[in-house]
Amino acid sequence: MTQDVRPSQFILVYGPGAILEGEDGPRMIPEARIGLFGQSSDFRPQDYRIDDQRMSKGLLKGCKIYRLPTNPELGHDGAIYSTNPFPLWKLCSNQGPHGGGSLLYREDACPVCKDPVKGGGKQAVRFVMACRDGHLDEIPWNFMVHDGACSGSRTGSIRPDLRGDSIRWHLRGGTLSDIELECPRCGTTKSFGEIYYMERTCSGRHPQREYGTRARTGTCDRKAKVIMRQAANLRLAETRTLLSIQSTNTVLHRYLENEAVAGFMAAPGPATNSKEGVLNMLHALHDKKLVGMDAVEEFGRADWDEIRQAIKDSAKEFPDTYHGLIMDELDELFKASKYGAPPQAAKKPKAKAIFEVNVDEKKFARTEKGTKFRITPIQTLRTVTVQTGFRRDMPERNETGLPKLVGIKHVEQNGTWLPGVEFLGEGMFVCRDASDGWADCPKGEHAGAWSNGAQGADAYFEAAFRDAASSRDELDPGFVWWHTLSHLLIRAIGEEAGYSPASIRERVYFERDGGRCRGGVLLYATQPGNEGTLGGLIGLAPHMEKILRAALEKAASCSGDPLCGDAEFRSGGYSGASCYACLMTSETSCEHRNMWLDRHVLTDNMP
Repeated sequence: MTQDVRPSQFILVYGPGAILEGEDGPRMIPEARIGLFGQSSDFRPQDYRIDDQRMSKGLLKGCKIYRLPTNPELGHDGAIYSTNPFPLWKLCSNQGPHGGGSLLYREDACPVCKDPVKGGGKQAVRFVMACRDGHLDEIPWNFMVHDGACSGSRTGSIRPDLRGDSIRWHLRGGTLSDIELECPRCGTTKSFGEIYYMERTCSGRHPQREYGTRARTGTCDRKAKVIMRQAANLRLAETRTLLSIQSTNTVLHRYLENEAVAGFMAAPGPATNSKEGVLNMLHALHDKKLVGMDAVEEFGRADWDEIRQAIKDSAKEFPDTYHGLIMDELDELFKASKYGAPPQAAKKPKAKAIFEVNVDEKKFARTEKGTKFRITPIQTLRTVTVQTGFRRDMPERNETGLPKLVGIKHVEQNGTWLPGVEFLGEGMFVCRDASDGWADCPKGEHAGAWSNGAQGADAYFEAAFRDAASSRDELDPGFVWWHTLSHLLIRAIGEEAGYSPASIRERVYFERDGGRCRGGVLLYATQPGNEGTLGGLIGLAPHMEKILRAALEKAASCSGDPLCGDAEFRSGGYSGASCYACLMTSETSCEHRNMWLDRHVLTDNMP
């Protein structure tokens, strides 16, 4: 049996440690060394690598990136990634044969109904146990019912088919407390409501690191709790996204990020002195299956001046922090909004651009107060998203920190790898037009509250910020101003143009220089199948003045007022006046998890 999963789903939702709802029951997605790159597999990460040195060196500490192969490119419909059944406990819903109620069992088929295919109406149990350190295990049903081992047989004979791991399941109502679990061997009963709120020492199990169904436990001092296997907080993926935003970025730059190509380019010699030398080097690498023929053909079409410039660009240093990379993107966006990308003054490259801005398509939008905004459509935009691990956000008494991050690195002799996905799409950059985007920072009582909160930024969880080690700009009222405007624009685009807010992602930029600051918002759509990836989003540029004014009008009121409007930011908080009726949007759109929002900061400093 196979289950279809898109590469983007694997990165943003699933991945190692996730429970996939398959056609024949739930399955555990194991680590890549087991499910994808096992000893019997022909797949190797280097054959499906994504080359992005800004991501690998700047964010991933040297880790390389692989993508999930797809059935269309392989030309078959078989399984690519192997999974394991999890959880193994099942519930047979046939009422009569079990001597009363349904039957909870661990075998392949119901021990009473003996149906190996359908299991007598079997369904996988909906509950598992997990802890904040990322461990996951099945519920020890027999142990939980008895608070230990079974005390022995009840008076009289026991059916032979119920001597093993099985529990009778009596449903007497619609709540957890109405479910009664009965041991068919000793007659002990317990409400599932009691079991649901019980805690027991965690088994230390990582099922994603196991081959087959043989459980391997470890040690863990935390308490494990019962949770539904489909709960959103059972596995929260940690991802990082970077945009390929350089004004001269073409596919040549992407091929030059290939590790094998970069190694040759780093050594002065014939390979870097002429187009013929570069092509000879690429042919040699292709013979060794280190680059594809598409790279050879792309360099063959390009001029030598273009190749030489790409080689020069690839040798430039880039920031080694996430904040620095974001600021680098902001500089390139402002540059592109003025001169285009590739710059109009430069010779148009023959190689295909992966960051393309035509300044002739640039538009301007004025607010009712006369503030002029620059609207820059981005015809081509490349994004790379990498999943670095996951967390199991289980509540625990007196625990205020973040759950432990569980890594998913795949280690081989040729390096350490993480799963990722790359997309091409489009976007729209919105910024102030005057003074190259610089303006006075927001002022007022509510902006002051955010500034006071920024003084105590060290008291916040590091994971709350985009890059806590380098910057905590999210608490700056200037950032809150731009982030609030970004959400209002996404909602206005949905209402005015019919777009689903979930189809548009945001990137908020902000920098401060004393009492002035500048920022911008990039709204983009790159994932295939989303609205806006075929020119629909950039086609809204001529209508952005109407959309911008509608967005600013929405900041003044909320259907949740006065409750929403009465909310004010205080130090230690994450938002001011904001709720799902006015500002909050889909989690797939906001890269800040709907934090750092406040209508008051925007309305007090209306442009």
